[in-house]
Amino acid sequence: MRFYRNNCDMGQSTQPLECVNMLNISPATGNTSLAARIRRLIPTGSWVLYDFSDTIFSASILTFYFPLWVTEDSGGTDTHFTLALSGSMLLVAATGPMLGTLSDRLNRRVPLLAVSVLTCAICTALIGFFGGLATGLVLFILANFLYQSGLIFYNSLIINVSGEENRGIISGIGIGAGYIGLIVTFLALSPWVDTAGNQAAFLPTALLYVAFAIPLFIFVKEFGSTQKIELGLVKESYRQLYRTFKRARHHANLFRFLVARFLYMEAVNTVTSLFVIYLTTVGNFEASEARTMIILAVVIAIASSWLTGYFVSRFGPKPVLAVALLGWIAVVLAASVATEQWMYWVIAGVMGLFWAGPQIADRVLLTNLSPKGQVGEFFGLFQMSGRLSAVVGPALWALTTYALLSWEDTRYRIAVLVIALFLILGYVVLNFVQVRREPPDLEEDEESDSVSEQPVATAE
Repeated sequence: MRFYRNNCDMGQSTQPLECVNMLNISPATGNTSLAARIRRLIPTGSWVLYDFSDTIFSASILTFYFPLWVTEDSGGTDTHFTLALSGSMLLVAATGPMLGTLSDRLNRRVPLLAVSVLTCAICTALIGFFGGLATGLVLFILANFLYQSGLIFYNSLIINVSGEENRGIISGIGIGAGYIGLIVTFLALSPWVDTAGNQAAFLPTALLYVAFAIPLFIFVKEFGSTQKIELGLVKESYRQLYRTFKRARHHANLFRFLVARFLYMEAVNTVTSLFVIYLTTVGNFEASEARTMIILAVVIAIASSWLTGYFVSRFGPKPVLAVALLGWIAVVLAASVATEQWMYWVIAGVMGLFWAGPQIADRVLLTNLSPKGQVGEFFGLFQMSGRLSAVVGPALWALTTYALLSWEDTRYRIAVLVIALFLILGYVVLNFVQVRREPPDLEEDEESDSVSEQPVATAE
């Protein structure tokens, strides 16, 4: 028993969940009690519950109430929202790889996530309480930066609560719980918003976000040695990022996947963020009707996400991701030509079927591709690719709709077609990704060092 604990404490176990299992086995009998099994489920359940928690934030702030607060309550336009969204994503893209590498070196992802969540909640709660549109946009930029940065630490923690054989299922359950969070957001906040306006959603959003994140902070444990946060460690994280990019040829397959993710997430993030604006502008839906349509899509997404998680574990993440992208391509192309309101209802239903696919499959695929000991580092790059896409997507949308201002509603349809091109390109690049784990950089360093020590013949 003590032997296993030491292995876990020294960071020698490659499967954190195995450490949890070993620590819950009775040394006297070797049998696992019901209480021990429950103890093992609590960290996994807490990790899943965070997906529920963070979707409360994303639904309220990224998808529905904040965009409407900008465009309906504060005298802003969709361009104000998309530029603020792009700015916050640019900050994440610039710092994400460093934060991922830092989390690997510190091995303290839970405290880093806790700081991100709490500061994000404070910024969210303050939106609209003082100042006008400009102040609200600044607070939104900070809140979204902290929220997106927290996802780097959260996604990396999946290796602490799952094994390779059930990681797809756990990922799918988490996404499904997230979509339940989206429904809860609308049901819980709608009475407040209907009475006092969109701003009334922000304080409850912050409180709910923190409340459902607390179990993860308490029950998800980290194994192995830890380090203190020091300035030198931050600098070393950026140096490690530089070395990773310098060795890009050694991780060509993994970088190919990150490029594919940049392309398809450019479309997914943009459609998700601007779907409500598209429905109310082009589809001529009332805000309440758009909300009902999103709930329909989410109800379907809950069931499909759990099924998608099973398919990921059964068939592997790459084929499931490919099918999901094909579904998204069909949805976006259909939305660009839809003319009747019933068409949008059908599109929303189909979107629900494929909504969760990319999120469930690609984070599992990354764990299959990343070198051992560098999962956080590549989750930082993973997050960077998604966030860079979230910079480009809304910016392209804003530029397209502004450049074609005289085309009225048609400009939005053309913007959707531009977004569809990125989905198609992402699908094409994904087909060239091979599912194999990359060798760790340490091994390559040792090989290069041994080569450099060999005598070099020089011409006289």
